[in-house]
Parts: sequence; structure tokens; C-alpha cells
Amino acid sequence: MTEKETSRRYKLKEVCIRLAEGHPLYSDVPLSSPGAALQVMRKEMSQYDRECLCVVNLNTKLQPINFNIVSVGELNQSIAAIPNILKSGLMSNAGAFILLHNHPSGDPTPSQTDLTTTRKVIEAGKLMGIPCMDHIVVGGNDRYCSMREEDLADFSNSIINMTAEEILRVADTETSFEGGTKTMADEKTMDQAAEAAKETAQREEVTIKFGKGLAEPFQSKDGREFMRITIPNQDPADKTPWASFVLPAKAVHENQYGKGLWAKIPADGTTVVTKPMLQGQDDSGKNIWQDVKTQVPNTELKAMVESYKTRAPQEKSAQPKESTREKLDALVKDTASKVAVDKPKAKTKSKKGPEL
Repeated sequence: MTEKETSRRYKLKEVCIRLAEGHPLYSDVPLSSPGAALQVMRKEMSQYDRECLCVVNLNTKLQPINFNIVSVGELNQSIAAIPNILKSGLMSNAGAFILLHNHPSGDPTPSQTDLTTTRKVIEAGKLMGIPCMDHIVVGGNDRYCSMREEDLADFSNSIINMTAEEILRVADTETSFEGGTKTMADEKTMDQAAEAAKETAQREEVTIKFGKGLAEPFQSKDGREFMRITIPNQDPADKTPWASFVLPAKAVHENQYGKGLWAKIPADGTTVVTKPMLQGQDDSGKNIWQDVKTQVPNTELKAMVESYKTRAPQEKSAQPKESTREKLDALVKDTASKVAVDKPKAKTKSKKGPEL
């Protein structure tokens, strides 16, 4: 290398990314709790005619710091990359955050995409050390759905269940929207999105079949219909309370014979299963149970629900069973012998000859 080449200096630019304040929202009450911030954000977001996704960042005392409108989409869709959702929280040194997005249709029922994205955001928050506390869907007429309250996602589990690649798959396979205008991706990204869309269309589902006696309908606080489905214990000798999980009522169907129920769920998804666990006994000797929630893969859930079909048969007696015919013959023989013993013997008459 010549002296001229070694004296040449190359420049690497530093890019500075800083938070900039946007327009504030005002409230008549102190914004000292997530609930107070949500009241303000719900009022703001209910006025949008497009779906938008918002992040409310909280400090370590769960007091609101700021909010960030991550994306504004179409009438029924607002998709954001997972890193963009966490970006404002990282730059604000947030201790936690809450997700909100609106449904301009007025129905706050979360879609399957909402649930899938929420689970991945929760996992991303665990990796980055900023837990997601809730995801609230805002509808019309002050209606809303809290995924935490409805147990639609597990916000309390600190165990990381996804890899970074699985979490970021949402950002690679979806097209984001900003300001109502579709952001065009490069050709390679569009090809990846097309392949991902094709895979999504061919995504497998598993069918869970169970008896009517295992399903209990109930209503959420906002009037939505759900089914709580209990899971029989694998071991018939296990007398602990059965586990259960919840599905939307519209996802549960009656079979053609009217004697059972079935539901289809994504084969690659997970479901929250609640299992009562014994914690001890109180002063009166009564058992104390506490519900423990676990994310269970749907393929494993199918086996758990249908476990009653694969239970081991009860142990048979080592002695061969006596047939009904044998029992009847023995009874007849026994009865005949008793009659023979109890019946008085007939006196024998001796023939007398003529007297001489």
C-alpha cells in the first residue's frame, strides 16, 4: 500500500436519533396511573376513522411518561414492525408499556392477527427488559377489550417462549402503513412478503373434539360470548380439579350428530391453560387452590383435551370371570340340592301277605 493510499482518510457518519415532542393531550385529572392515561387515549383514538396503533410508555412505578402513535393504517388494519413498537420505550428509558389500537367499526373484538402480534410484542418486551402490561382494543360507545382482563394473552409469564427470529417474522412478512399511505418495500422484501402470505394461507389447523359436558358458556364484562372448556385429567385416579382454557363462543361448533363439540385452532399457535394447583390448607383443613396459567402449544392442547380417549383401562382381576350361564347352572344345582335335603322322605309301605 503506497504512502498516498495510507494517508487517505475515510469518513463514517454518525446518525443521531433523538426523541422529539409532539402535540400533547390534556386531562382534567392527574395522569398518575395507567387507567387515567388510557381514559385520555381511548377518547383520542375513538375519533380516528382509520386503525392506529399507540404505545403508552410507563416508568418503573407504572406512571405514564409519554405516548407514541406507532402506525396509522387502513379502515380495518394497522400493522407495525415489532422494533418500531418498542423504539419509543427504549428511547424514553421506560420501565413498561401498554398497547392500544382502535377498531373504527366499533366492535372491540380482537382479530387473530391482533392476538398473534400481541404475543410477539410480549416476547419482545421480555427480551428488551420492557414488559408489556396490556393490549387494549378501543371500540365505539366507550366499548373496549382488555386482553389482560379477558385472559387472551399471558402478560405475567416472565419465561421467554420465542426466539428473536420468530418475533421479527411479523415485521418481515407484513407491509406497514404510515399516515394512511402504503410504504413501498424493495423488490426483495415484497417477494418475502408474497412467500409469507402464501405460507400463511396454507397454515395448518388442528381440530379439537370434546363432549358438551366439558364446555361452559360465559359472558365477558363487555357482553362478548366465550366458552370455558375443561380438560380431563390424564390419570383417572387424579382427583385434583381439571385444567381449562377459553375460546370465543363462535369458534366452537356442534358436530353433525348433536352429541359433541369441536373447534379449529392454528397448529403453530399457543393457548393459555389454567390449572388449579394445591397451595396448602387453611385452619379448618380446607384445601387452598391457586390458578396457574401456562402457554401450551395447540398441538399439545389437542392431546390434553382428548386424553380421556387414551386413558389406560382399569386393571382386570387375575381370576377369570364366571359367565352368566355358569352362574345360572350353579344356582340351579345349589337350589336342587337344598330342596333334596329339606324334602321329607316318603314312607315305604311294606306289603303284607295273607294271614295264616
